[in-house]
Amino acid sequence: MRPRAVAATILLLAAVLAVAWALVVLLSGGIAAGFLVSRDPIRPFIAGALLAVIARVLSPTDFDTTLARLIGQRDRWPSRIAMVMAACVFVVAMAWNTRAAGGSDSSCYVLQADRFVHGHVTLINPLASVVAELPPASLAPTGFIPSPARPREAVPICGAGLAIGMAGASLVGGRAAVFLVVPVCAALAVWLTFVVGRRLDDEVTGAAAALLLACSPIFLYQAVQPMSDVPATALWLGALAGCARGDRPGEIAAGMCASLAVLTRPNLAVAIVPLAWLIGDSRAWMRFAVAALPGLVVLAWLNAVRYGSPIASGYGESGALFSSAHVAANAARYLRWLIETHSPVILLALGTPWAIFRDSHRRRVAWVALIASALVVITYLFYTVFDDWWYVRFLLPAIPIWIVLAVAVLLRGVGRLWTTAGSRILAAVTLCAIGGSWYIHVARERHAFDLQAIESRFVLTGRYARTQPPNAVFIAGQHTGSIRYHGERATLAWDGLTPSTFDSLIDTLARSGYAPQIVLEDAEEPLFRRRFAGQRFGALDWPPSTEVRALTRVRVYDPRRAQK
Repeated sequence: MRPRAVAATILLLAAVLAVAWALVVLLSGGIAAGFLVSRDPIRPFIAGALLAVIARVLSPTDFDTTLARLIGQRDRWPSRIAMVMAACVFVVAMAWNTRAAGGSDSSCYVLQADRFVHGHVTLINPLASVVAELPPASLAPTGFIPSPARPREAVPICGAGLAIGMAGASLVGGRAAVFLVVPVCAALAVWLTFVVGRRLDDEVTGAAAALLLACSPIFLYQAVQPMSDVPATALWLGALAGCARGDRPGEIAAGMCASLAVLTRPNLAVAIVPLAWLIGDSRAWMRFAVAALPGLVVLAWLNAVRYGSPIASGYGESGALFSSAHVAANAARYLRWLIETHSPVILLALGTPWAIFRDSHRRRVAWVALIASALVVITYLFYTVFDDWWYVRFLLPAIPIWIVLAVAVLLRGVGRLWTTAGSRILAAVTLCAIGGSWYIHVARERHAFDLQAIESRFVLTGRYARTQPPNAVFIAGQHTGSIRYHGERATLAWDGLTPSTFDSLIDTLARSGYAPQIVLEDAEEPLFRRRFAGQRFGALDWPPSTEVRALTRVRVYDPRRAQK
């Protein structure tokens, strides 16, 4: 290849990367990850345009040839768009990843993965053997509960599927690789949305739905956190796409995805049942069942070891969590949150099976998808009532399906009203431009791109804990999990301690060679003082030894200062 041709090709590829980077910055509002800071999309866009112009001037023929290879033939554009959106979601999910064992859910998954790496299925607190009278609840960090079978050991409240994937990533890529799993699953979910859309309607519908999912506020909100919502969504989409194929590889892949989906989020079992309608003969069922069996066996074994029964879980008694009294409040909340974040257009999905699909197989797939998503919704209508909008994450496995079906209804409707050539493409582009822009606006308004800064307090507090001597013990609430993971130090949950013996516990730990410290966020301090009122160390009437200054302030108190 001639030097001019090589230079033109390299410059064009650099231009594409620059424009892609500008798109990521534009969609997300700016990137700030360590030394990498980019908040202005105009500069990389201008740089990309200039590089493209120079490449065109250097070698017009080679420029046109390379550009044609990049964008492919017209019939491949939808799949290329879906691939680009999957890549963009991965970049955004990595750039804004919290990388934090923060609240109860994220701590549950990353600490559980860490235990799997070391060959354990429960969490053992080193202080359990030092202070025999410690209540079991105090030994469990956030996201964990005392094991019903072994009360001095802690077990996770969440499912094991994501943690198993994280453990595998950690073994291959090191401890930090646990935070890679959810971004990979986010990219996979976008691509599988395209696959499902293509099987239900056509590639244009699939590409438009993939783009809209990539911009979805709740999807982006969960894609940057080490939580199971996005992986469960990707696995459920994989199960549906596999069954919709109707061949042996698809059935086996569907069974494996279904197995992992239930292992990740057990209530997705109700969404797997309708897949029977898409599986043909008994041999196909056998292939599906054999592929699904390993995950179910692992789930039953873990439940038996951790909670004392194959059908038990860490969420507690179902009677305390599920009630018909919750249905009305949850229905109103989920419907409002869904419309606020995804617009009323998403409700068009309800008219899909009888409105647009004449092909019997596609109509059956649409019915299965709607029935499965309805079953998922029903399980959460009876579940505990929450007031924060981001609990619409519970419905995330169903949202890509609703987006696909709503797009199909809209584009089919436009096609019937406007039959000119290219009308369907124009309608899809318009829908993506308007809908995608609105989704990104809502995502910004609802702090999807602020979570890294919000959760940074957990990482910073954990790093501080790691600077302390190995004999340090941190008495904390929200930070019991993060200090255990990021700081690798022992913790006790203050809300699990006996109030009347708090002073004696501090003395006992000191006599045993430990250096206790108290870690509290601003909102926790009044609760802490109220719980341990009357105890010398419960007053917190001495200056903190350090303050972690993030969006939420965290103070660390050393009881030894109270004696001076």
